[in-house]
Amino acid sequence: MQKILNYLKSKYYIKFILYIFGFGGIAIAIFFWDRAIQDSSFSDTFVFSQTFLNTILVMMIGSIITIITITFSTIMVVLTLYSGQFSPRTLNDFLQRKIPLNILGYFIGVSVYSIIGLALTANYVNFNFAIFTLLAMTLFLFGIILFAYYVHYVSKSVQINIYIDKLVKDSVNEIEKFQNKIQENDLVSLNRDEDDEKVNFDLEYHSLQTGYFNEINTKKLIAYLKENNVYITVMKPYNEHVFEDDILFKYQAKSKSFKFDEEVIEECFIFGDEPGNYNEYRNQTLKLVEIAVRALSPGINDPATAKSCIDQLGYIFMKLSDAHYSLFYKDEDGKIRLVIKTMNYDILLYDHFYQIYLYGKQDLKIISSIIKALTRISSDSNLDMKDSLWKFATYILKDLDLKSMHEFDFHEVNYELKELAIKSKKVEEYKKLLD
Repeated sequence: MQKILNYLKSKYYIKFILYIFGFGGIAIAIFFWDRAIQDSSFSDTFVFSQTFLNTILVMMIGSIITIITITFSTIMVVLTLYSGQFSPRTLNDFLQRKIPLNILGYFIGVSVYSIIGLALTANYVNFNFAIFTLLAMTLFLFGIILFAYYVHYVSKSVQINIYIDKLVKDSVNEIEKFQNKIQENDLVSLNRDEDDEKVNFDLEYHSLQTGYFNEINTKKLIAYLKENNVYITVMKPYNEHVFEDDILFKYQAKSKSFKFDEEVIEECFIFGDEPGNYNEYRNQTLKLVEIAVRALSPGINDPATAKSCIDQLGYIFMKLSDAHYSLFYKDEDGKIRLVIKTMNYDILLYDHFYQIYLYGKQDLKIISSIIKALTRISSDSNLDMKDSLWKFATYILKDLDLKSMHEFDFHEVNYELKELAIKSKKVEEYKKLLD
């Protein structure tokens, strides 16, 4: 069932099909309703000839087709701008937004309404289709309003600062939802208790599928693990691409002859052709990285946008610091059955800041912004994360000779570096770095 839902979400034309059948059904229902109320007081009050209705419907079809053409052309222009100015990974963001798809679906649905209306009313010359005509005019007027709103919406969508703000809000909302979900579930924890039984996961299970690791049916999997007295730790983070025969998880079983039911594993570990959760924070943060890298390229040369992306990355990771732990799922008896590991924090920092550093290392403002972002992250991080943050800061400073810098350049870097040293409790290391 979950695979079917994921498939439907990834297919944009499903929404258009729903609009076609919806407006088609409305047209048929209104047609029979108009037939049923002939010679009623309502029908006598709103009198519209069949010729007038046909004229309205033909005009609607021509106008809506023109609007659909303009709308589709606008979408293509926006996608081109997204790909060129932002990143190719951002194309799906616009296509998955509800407003463009719903507006385009509405126009398609109104066209279907008009075509079905022409076909149904062609042989009813002396009938008064009052409701059908009033609804047609209402739909057309509302469509014009929607088109005006759509033009305004597109003009805002191509603004880089608005798009970045949306990425940040989506990321933070996803992190907060995740934190709340963990707090509300007594059988899930971010840290293992000290008195929990230590389990050595020495056996390996290799994936039988290829695709993006989207989700786990934890309820069914934990019940299966409890029934067979098995413990597993998943080696792949969510939304990572897994190849066939990769190590999917390691496990320990009380029985040496235990073999996993492949059908159950296939039902519990859900794979897809693309990352399943479109609002997953790492998908959003990597888009910020790509926007920053593109902004630093010689062709665009927009360091202000790059600095904005760096600052936003620091804010997102600050929000993430309390949630960047492995997940421990317990059964009803309180025993840990499933462990889902998160990405190593050193690797997480490297994946997000290395390319920005690579393309901006000649710009001290970019280096200073990265250190400032690390400082913001360190304010709510544990000691291990503070170590990683300081280690990464020294990594991006490795090519700078702090001693021979001009005082203006030194002040630009040193101010943020000193703040990071204080926040991450690395004052002694900071002094040694300067010496």
